[in-house]
This record gives sequence, structure tokens and C-alpha cells, in this order.
Amino acid sequence: MKHRILFGSYPIPRFAGVPSHNFIVWVDPDGKPLYEINGGASNPDGTFNYFSIFGRLTAVETDYAHSNLAYCPEFHIRPTSRTVLLLEAPHREVAARWARGMRTVNRIAASGLRYSFLTQNSNSVASAVARGMDLVVPRSSLGPLRAPGGRRRLALEPMVA
Repeated sequence: MKHRILFGSYPIPRFAGVPSHNFIVWVDPDGKPLYEINGGASNPDGTFNYFSIFGRLTAVETDYAHSNLAYCPEFHIRPTSRTVLLLEAPHREVAARWARGMRTVNRIAASGLRYSFLTQNSNSVASAVARGMDLVVPRSSLGPLRAPGGRRRLALEPMVA
């Protein structure tokens, strides 16, 4: 049975649904979400700041089996979210790619970068994580009106081998 990694977009209601919050999600062969990676800003106490326009840039993994919405958001299950396929493969390959993506998540969370609505945001995090998994994000998901910051490369420290 094949598992899938999807690139998702959630239209932000307060901005007329035009700019989107991008995220990465791993679903099982039945389409049930297992894990989700989101970027955004964190509050000083480490909780995820859903409404931030500034703060520390972070990346978090939601485990759908043990989720805590204060720290790890769930966007894939929202009815207005849309997804496109990045990878369909056996569990072992998807798990290996996800592990590479999680290394990028950890680098972003430890980077000290500041959140910026137009440049360093959920969209640039989703793109960086996809690149960390050696996956290509569809160009249609990265337009400047659809996903500000989606084409921006985050200035992360090089990975130590």
C-alpha cells in the first residue's frame, strides 16, 4: 500500500481567502492524515501563534494520533484546505523522506529567524521542508499573490554531517 506526502494550502479567511497558509502532510493509503508540518510564528511560551504578524519563525510537526492544538495546528482536515501530491511511495520511502523533512523542521525551529508576513512565513517553511525532502513544490502553489514568501529561501545554517 502506498503512502503519500501532500503539499497543502489553506486560504486565510481574514485576507479574503487569497493568500494561503502552506503546509506538508503525510497520509496513509486510505487518505487519513498521520503527520503534518506547519510553519509560522511562535508565542514566547512556545505555543503556535495562529494570528501573528511578527514573532519568532518556527516549524512544528503535528502527530494526528496525539495532537495538541496549542502547539501543533491541523490544517489538512479543514474543509477549505486543498492539496497536491508530492510523493506516493511505500511506507519506508515516505518515512525516510519525512525524517529528512523533520531535520529541516528542527533547523528552522532552532534558527532564530524572525517571522515576516511577506517573506519568512508558513509558505517559505513549507517550501524549505519540501526541498529538505528532495521534493519539488508545484509552481502554482508559490505565486506571490497566492502564497507570499513561498519562493523565498530561508537563511539556515548548513547542516553538519
